[in-house]
Amino acid sequence: MNSSRLKRISELIKKLNIKNKGKKFNKIITFAVIIGILAGGFAFAEYRKSVKHEIYTRAFRVNYNGNYIGTVRNKQIVNDVVTTLKKELTTNYGIEVTIEDEFEYQDTHAEDNELTKKEDIKNNLKDNIEFNVFAYAIEADGKVLGVLKTEDLAKEILDKIKEPYINSAEQENSSIEDIKFVENVKVVKKEVPISAVQDFDKVLNYIQKGTDEVKTHVVKKGENFWTIAHKYNLTVNDLIKANPDVNPKLIHPGDELSLIVPKPYLTVVTYEEKKYTENIDFDIKYEYSSKMYKDQAVIKRRGVYGKKEVIAKIEKHNGIEVAKQILKETIISNPISQIIIKGTKEIPPLKATGVFITPTRGTLTSGFGKRWGRMHEGIDLAARTGTPIKAADGGVVTFAGWRGSYGYMVEIDHGGGFTTRYAHCSKIYVKKGEKVYKGKVIAAVGNTGRSTGPHVHFEVRKYGKPVNPYKYLGKKYR
Repeated sequence: MNSSRLKRISELIKKLNIKNKGKKFNKIITFAVIIGILAGGFAFAEYRKSVKHEIYTRAFRVNYNGNYIGTVRNKQIVNDVVTTLKKELTTNYGIEVTIEDEFEYQDTHAEDNELTKKEDIKNNLKDNIEFNVFAYAIEADGKVLGVLKTEDLAKEILDKIKEPYINSAEQENSSIEDIKFVENVKVVKKEVPISAVQDFDKVLNYIQKGTDEVKTHVVKKGENFWTIAHKYNLTVNDLIKANPDVNPKLIHPGDELSLIVPKPYLTVVTYEEKKYTENIDFDIKYEYSSKMYKDQAVIKRRGVYGKKEVIAKIEKHNGIEVAKQILKETIISNPISQIIIKGTKEIPPLKATGVFITPTRGTLTSGFGKRWGRMHEGIDLAARTGTPIKAADGGVVTFAGWRGSYGYMVEIDHGGGFTTRYAHCSKIYVKKGEKVYKGKVIAAVGNTGRSTGPHVHFEVRKYGKPVNPYKYLGKKYR
């Protein structure tokens, strides 16, 4: 109690004593005044102490998404924890993290030992956290095609989509003047849940194929692109498109092929300038000969394509040419016309004359009869591969195709029980059921089937039994 206050109490007691002369009364008054003053001072001190405690223990009960995470003296403590946790998550996930402001602060009072430690607040927040991240979305005409961690990864995907068309242009000696997308493509920064961020390869595959569906086939022994495509009701071209990195002619058992025909979400446009050589078509001129039948024609002189150098601007969409502008053409060589001789002679009747002719010009290398311990049922006439084989007489073709050791073979029925066979052919020009005249070219000499060199194996059969052809060539057989 300060001196000024004691002085005022002393003066008050003196005034009371002057007014009241009795000694006993004065003592009582004095004591009462002192007690009253002391009691009032104590009450005031207690009041001040109570107010001070109320202010000091003010605190906040903190809830996040409806869950209690701790009690703090001030909100800055929570802000500091959130900042620390965001940095920690950003480091762990390698991507900028955001924590939604879903905190609820309730006024309360708490002693120091009742406050929650920062580390405990952080752990409690981790258990209940729902956080977003800043990621980068690839958008095409407003549609999100994928979400990546960083802007660089999103741009790398767009570069990867363009890459095959750049490489293709380089392989074709084209110079790319511009490359872009038909669609309005943007890389946009977005705040998204961490679960929305996607794997690089998955996004690339999805954009390139137009789907995230996976369907494959493991190649088995004896399979090829045609049989596999047929099995899954695809065209060979579709299967090639689904496997751009696979050579259709070089697949092996165990290889895995994709069965998803790509329908890419993005269309890559390339504007190229290309220099290339192009053929110039040759004309065909005809000459006529009365020594040949009307259905016969031979090439007197083969045509030769001309050559020209072309410089053109080419627009391609996903590697497919959609427009071309010729800038310059330079003739390298002129074409040479092809000359064909056509016959004018009337075609003979499509029936047997009764006399066989020799089917081709050649050297007799093996006759009819026993050979190497077995029966040789015809004669062999050696000639160069491609030499014309003619029908020995008119008749109807009863077989034209492959027949075991005969190789490619033609058989003709001449009537009267007589048939002829022409084996080991390299090419066949007639089909089963066709009527042919005597001397018509029906095949070409070859070396197919069981053969030791290019020749025609010629048989004559009577009622199915082989007979010696030389007994019938140039003679009336019916």
